[in-house]
Amino acid sequence: MLRFWKFFIDKHHFTILLLIVLVAGGVYSAIAIPKESSPEVQIPVGIITTILPGAGAEDVERLITDKIEDRVLGVERVSSVTSTSGDGVSSITVEFDAQADIDTSIQLLKDEVDKVKTELPSEAEDPVVTDVNFADQPILLVSVSGDLTPAELTKLGEEVQAEVERVKGVSSVSVSGVRSREVQVVVEQAKLRQFGLAPSDVTNAIRASGLASPIGSITVSGVEYAVRLEANLSQTSEVGNVVLRSPTGAILHVRDVAKVVDGLEDPRTVSRVSVAGEPSKPALTFSVYKSRGGNIVETGDAVKEKVASLKSGILSGTDTVISYDAADDVQHDLSELTRVGFETTILVMIVLFATLGWRESLVAAVSIPLSFLIAFIGLAYAGTTINFISLFSLILAIGILVDSGIVVVEAIHTRLAHTNNRRDAAIGAIREYGWPLIAGTFTTIAVFAPLFFLSGVTGKFIASIPFTVIFVLIASIFVALGLIPLIATYIVRPELSRIEQIQEEYNIKAKQWYQRFIRSILGNSKTEKRFLIGMGVLFVLALMLPM
Repeated sequence: MLRFWKFFIDKHHFTILLLIVLVAGGVYSAIAIPKESSPEVQIPVGIITTILPGAGAEDVERLITDKIEDRVLGVERVSSVTSTSGDGVSSITVEFDAQADIDTSIQLLKDEVDKVKTELPSEAEDPVVTDVNFADQPILLVSVSGDLTPAELTKLGEEVQAEVERVKGVSSVSVSGVRSREVQVVVEQAKLRQFGLAPSDVTNAIRASGLASPIGSITVSGVEYAVRLEANLSQTSEVGNVVLRSPTGAILHVRDVAKVVDGLEDPRTVSRVSVAGEPSKPALTFSVYKSRGGNIVETGDAVKEKVASLKSGILSGTDTVISYDAADDVQHDLSELTRVGFETTILVMIVLFATLGWRESLVAAVSIPLSFLIAFIGLAYAGTTINFISLFSLILAIGILVDSGIVVVEAIHTRLAHTNNRRDAAIGAIREYGWPLIAGTFTTIAVFAPLFFLSGVTGKFIASIPFTVIFVLIASIFVALGLIPLIATYIVRPELSRIEQIQEEYNIKAKQWYQRFIRSILGNSKTEKRFLIGMGVLFVLALMLPM
């Protein structure tokens, strides 16, 4: 083992080149690693949603839910199926075994649902199968308000949605606070009686023109009847021209017995926003979702740039408010990590400067960024993203990784006081502390390794904790034994400056005081007991600090 670490000291040109490559690769990896708010963990659950306009809960259960349930119960690795039937909506939740491959299971579920489509009512919309993913959360909520009519808000929402969906990294954009366009057919009962027609004659005539997608409703005496039309009927005039036949055989049109107008549907979602404390106004709210595996910071910045560019175009004269920005939260977390790392480095340098010297403190502090940069290479290679879990792991590792570097630097510093040969001092430090440092590091690794064996959703969610911490610790031991000794041979000097001589004098006095303190405790049973009680009280107080 000593021969391996001596290689990096003897072949110093190779080590310097390796150091440069690792730093460059680490910086590139840190920039290139995708950033996101949470790990993209898919839960082994599929949700089947089917809409049947105008149907009651009992009809939905009988015509849709029961039929789909019977099919999906036979899908491989299904552990449980639960369903909810409401007015016009059927929702079925299918849970798979924790060990099931979610992509394969969802595809099998879709295949079974496709087979049952022919058994569903023709009025029902196609069932939609979705999976559950922690990443399926909006990364931005953008609200737009202004002095606009509902129709203008709807048009503006469609235009902005189309523009934002073109941004690279955006998977979808949903809009709330808009009222979709619909054709409204208001039947006049007097005219129906005049021609001997019933409301069902009107709905049947429109239905005969094609049945595919909802376009509006027919209202008779305050009762609303849902209407679905083929795409070839998109104008109010086309709906009004639909032919009716009276009981006498006379040819009529829908416009002869009803008013057909181009309007907006009743509000289904309400969005309001208040800017600078002013009274709230009707608004559009855009929920922006990123593509899976995408970089949340880059996507969020690109969307904000697009919205800013639209301010001089279709969004001119409106107020734009970003009420939620997950990309900004992730950027804040990254800034916090950088700040904590910087503060840790400064504290290490201060402590080592006070005890060893400024050169030693500089060498030991280098181990922190070097360990992180090497770890970033491993994280990027493994496909791990930067999220709040991996950030927590990196912050957790900061206080652990610096220990090995401090031990090696102190050992070299101590040996230089007895020999003027820097190479011999470095090799002596490795010979004495190499195996203890490796053993100590791997005992910490052994604490985190069992987390790899956690199964189910929890295991997948926290998988980046053991991976990140273990990789950082392995990187720290490589830096401490392979790179720090070489760096120390260039920076640490055997001769002491006047300040360093004073530090050595105080170090000797501190060592002598500690020896006297230990001797005063050991060998005296009463003093030993008091000391142990005092340590126990301090331990309890330390446990109470979080409270």
